[in-house]
Amino acid sequence: MLHFWRFNPLAKSHWEIIWERWQNGWVIQTADEWMFASILFFAVPVWLTGGSVLCAIPWLKWIKVLVTFPFKLLFNHLKNKKKEKNTARPKITRKKSYKQTRPPAIRAGSGKIKHPEKAPEKEEAAPASPAPASATQAFSASAMPSHSHETPSSTMYAASSSGSGGSVMDVLRSAGYRLISDAKISGKKIDFVAVAANHLLLCLVDSEAGDWLADEERFNNEEPLWFSESNHRISPVRVVLNARDALAPMLSGAAAGMEIKTMVVIKQGTIINAEDMFEIWNGLNITVCRYEEGGPDEITPLENAVSQVAPPDEELYQNISGLTG
Repeated sequence: MLHFWRFNPLAKSHWEIIWERWQNGWVIQTADEWMFASILFFAVPVWLTGGSVLCAIPWLKWIKVLVTFPFKLLFNHLKNKKKEKNTARPKITRKKSYKQTRPPAIRAGSGKIKHPEKAPEKEEAAPASPAPASATQAFSASAMPSHSHETPSSTMYAASSSGSGGSVMDVLRSAGYRLISDAKISGKKIDFVAVAANHLLLCLVDSEAGDWLADEERFNNEEPLWFSESNHRISPVRVVLNARDALAPMLSGAAAGMEIKTMVVIKQGTIINAEDMFEIWNGLNITVCRYEEGGPDEITPLENAVSQVAPPDEELYQNISGLTG
């Protein structure tokens, strides 16, 4: 309209000129004037229709898509890179152990394979001397261990196997911690508050399945987010760190000034950029480990991330229980 009729719809003076002509009995005669009047007449309905269409568009959703698009693009890139890495890795065929490939011993009447026992060194060093057949048979019977009794090595292996199959709670308890389960610290839920004689351990178990792109940097002063292919959530690392900062000034009495350690246990999901996050997690002074189906394998297993500690006394444990209950 500004180009053809030199009319600016946003200028008040132009509307005053049209109103003045209308009051003076302006008669529309030429085709150019009819086109101008038609555009003015239909402008209001067009504006209202356009405004309703613009209001119907979910702007927040599109803004969210535009903001998260770079993270999803990076997520897909790292995921494809990881797939290519796994595809390019040569497949290794492990040889079977001797215990699996050797034929059963003829002397094993039950069909079970008997493990050979190493003869004592003093018997190896002793010179050979003739002995009666009855004495040789008696020595062989005493040297072979009874199959019904377990050796110390097999007992230790059974104990370690049962411990590795337990829960996160069992692993922490076996390390010497006394646990407070489902604790709440300033409204933040922490799965375990593990109490030792000289420090506390806040343990958060992350059970979200799927592949996740971890990010520990704030954006627009908001909490850091972890991204999946179709979703995002607040970083569990930031959740447990916030709980630590909230608990520290609350400690009093025997617990005043105690060191508060933090831990996130990845139980089901996989952190696809874990190798890039190790240095960041170390800088935040937090331990991120894996358990059961958690991954990738580069992350330290829970059993290796927890060391033996001295258990706390009853007074200290009750003091912490009162703060986190």
